Amino acid sequence: MKKSQSRVVLFIPLLLISAFAAAAPGPESQLKLIPEPKEVRVQEGSFHVRAKTRILVEFGHQAEDRIAAETLAEEIHDQSGLKLNITGAKSESKQEAPKEAGDVIVLARVQDRRVRQFLESKGLKADLIGDQGYLLFSDRSHLIVAANTGQGLFYGVQTLRQLLRADGQSLVCPAVAIRDWPSMEWSSLRGDIRRGPIPV
Repeated sequence: MKKSQSRVVLFIPLLLISAFAAAAPGPESQLKLIPEPKEVRVQEGSFHVRAKTRILVEFGHQAEDRIAAETLAEEIHDQSGLKLNITGAKSESKQEAPKEAGDVIVLARVQDRRVRQFLESKGLKADLIGDQGYLLFSDRSHLIVAANTGQGLFYGVQTLRQLLRADGQSLVCPAVAIRDWPSMEWSSLRGDIRRGPIPV
């Protein structure tokens, strides 16, 4: 066999192996989130939601963000029977990092400097997310959903609801770093539902 033919014979299996490796689903695709976030990074570990876990909402946005917090608490109760308390906290923009960790799910605004700096240290920047986007970070000791607005926070909570899985007497959220925003932001007019949402 000529050298050129033997090279071709060896090259074809290499192409097939690399094609299968590229097609193999990564851990991000196993999450099956709808809609699929723009950026997802799966990490080692998980956050455990237990009976003593609290949902923390900043006082300054508590009225607007209460719906997202209650939706999350209801999801957790439906999946596990756990009834989590929803508590408030002052925005402490002078702090360098969030004090709350461990048994707290933090629903926050990226305008809070300590939250923004903490998330940026984990590779999640708040640029591009706009009014309807969000950041979601979890590891063994933190579970944070942050956004610019209550609407963005609500969308982040919808993603978090999909991430939670039963694990004995608790729920677990895989360690992830997610950044998502809509390709086009939508606003709807209440008076005329026949025309559907109108882009802004």
